[in-house]
Amino acid sequence: MPSEDSESRSSRPSLRELEVLHALIATGKTTAAGQRLGISQPAVSRAVAALEERVGRVLFSRDGGRLVPTADALALEAEAAPILAGLARLENWPRAPRAQSLLRISAAPTVAHHFLAPLLARFVAAEPETRVVVEIGRGGDVLAAVAAGSVDVGIGMLETPVAHLGVRAEPFRRSKAKCIMWPDHHLARLPVVRPIDIGSEPLIVVTRRFAARALFDRAFADVGIEPNIVAEATTSTFVMEMVRSRAGISVLNPFPMSLTDDPSFVYRPFLPEITYEMAFLLPATGAAPSAARRFVDLVRAEQPDDPFTVALR
Repeated sequence: MPSEDSESRSSRPSLRELEVLHALIATGKTTAAGQRLGISQPAVSRAVAALEERVGRVLFSRDGGRLVPTADALALEAEAAPILAGLARLENWPRAPRAQSLLRISAAPTVAHHFLAPLLARFVAAEPETRVVVEIGRGGDVLAAVAAGSVDVGIGMLETPVAHLGVRAEPFRRSKAKCIMWPDHHLARLPVVRPIDIGSEPLIVVTRRFAARALFDRAFADVGIEPNIVAEATTSTFVMEMVRSRAGISVLNPFPMSLTDDPSFVYRPFLPEITYEMAFLLPATGAAPSAARRFVDLVRAEQPDDPFTVALR
């Protein structure tokens, strides 16, 4: 004996039957309805008969050569209208323009100015329907903004492990510390620069709030050298400008300033190695908004190369 659930399922019209009902009401003829749906006239007749049996109502009466819908047919079509409209939207969805979307990005100043801007310009040109808001702040601010959900994606230096359970990281760039100086500096003759080579040379470095600074301090401490730090700053851009002014040399992550190919600077490998990874920061749970995912994919595919860093695509 059929269950109550199977009986309720058997009385539910199929999508094909509802499409036939709609087409037949619109055209009044089984032949025209079949042409509209791309099926044969007998298939239309069978679908109508099956639907009438399923709902237990007469849905059409004949008036000459036309089929005239009954009140029950019109009532059933009205109930089915939202379903059929949804199917039509799904059919047209791949060809429909994307609804305007908002992409919220957070990045540290150096990354935003030297790396993000040209790639974001390409993204905006490719997706004019997407409005972009960029928040520029400290590395900790980038992490906090992603964790709080106030931005869709952050770009920042990866610290292992990521310092917030609500954030996951997708690395896209790896680099190693370089000793950076002006071209005629005497250390520029060396293929590799070590703390003992730097000795008491004036140094411009990033502040201790950056995790890599501890590795820099340890490299000098391990060989018993007190670095001659004459200035500290919170952005690599400022450090580089101080080097350009010949206030001192630096040991620094070359990314992203090395992308500019500025002849004012030369880069030499620094030992012991200090490794950096730049990463996209995304919420740890849930899918990223589609605009954020498309932006991440574009950056991975189109990020420029340089001789001092490795793009992770």
